[in-house]
Amino acid sequence: MTINRRDFITLGAAGIGSTVLSGAVPLCAAETCNGMPNLSLPSQPAELHIGCHQTLVAGKSFEEKLDFLESAGYDRMEVSGGNYEWMTKNVEAFSKAIKGRKIRYSNLCIGQRGNAGMADATERRAVIDTGKIVLDHAAALKAEGMILCPARKKIELPFPELRERFLSEIVPELAAHAAKLGVNVILEPLNRTETMFLRQVADGASICRDANRPGIGVMGDFWHMTFEETSDMGAFISAGSFLKHVHIASRKNRKIPGLDGEADVYIDGFKGLKLLGYRGAISIEAGYPKDTSDEEKKKLLIKAAELIKTQWAKA
Repeated sequence: MTINRRDFITLGAAGIGSTVLSGAVPLCAAETCNGMPNLSLPSQPAELHIGCHQTLVAGKSFEEKLDFLESAGYDRMEVSGGNYEWMTKNVEAFSKAIKGRKIRYSNLCIGQRGNAGMADATERRAVIDTGKIVLDHAAALKAEGMILCPARKKIELPFPELRERFLSEIVPELAAHAAKLGVNVILEPLNRTETMFLRQVADGASICRDANRPGIGVMGDFWHMTFEETSDMGAFISAGSFLKHVHIASRKNRKIPGLDGEADVYIDGFKGLKLLGYRGAISIEAGYPKDTSDEEKKKLLIKAAELIKTQWAKA
């Protein structure tokens, strides 16, 4: 039997998780136990909240999309599909559509202007200015916050300078604005085909710790984590209380979960979320096979919710 590095670390993390959850071995009093981190049980149990990008839901109106998600077992919808200007035009319609419902908006995955990785100060300033607009809308919709990818492929600054400028120029103003509104700036680690700056959940959590202020968190995306993390469980645990959101997709082709068959296993990551007492959304960010009809899209989303619930129960 051969075990690759990811499998080896996953098995090790699973052993840690099962020990903590079962209570079979008493927790050590020190910060470490036999050289391994001493993990405490969460103060409150995790809850499963399944979400979906609104662009994935067939329907002519936001109300119609929300109706379907509620009927299919979803209790979160992630606002997506446009930039900050589009969001400004539609925020009232989103607010009206969700009034009186149990389902909630999880986060705003909305395009902002600017790039924190550019040498041009106006590019970095645009991240702040347009980010504040999106944060205002997140607060108006009672969402967790907005998702921010600091720098994509085009990066001009050396990484140490980029990180320092991000922490000293962009984070303080954006996080302060978010904290004032009661929402969060949520950093999204991508994969190496999209950026070389922020690719692992632990890196995002490190930025949050160094920022040392409210209003900032990190998320994990199973698609990106497939390529960048050795352990889904370990990645989530590394975020700790900074973890605010999770994206999920099929693990080979980034389609609706379940479309890649046996590859679509998320149990290891769900174990990590349970260890943290995670109560945020697990939100589908994915695509459909070409020429999928609206009715088939609905069926796939129903099956995806069932798959997530089944694997969550097994975790």
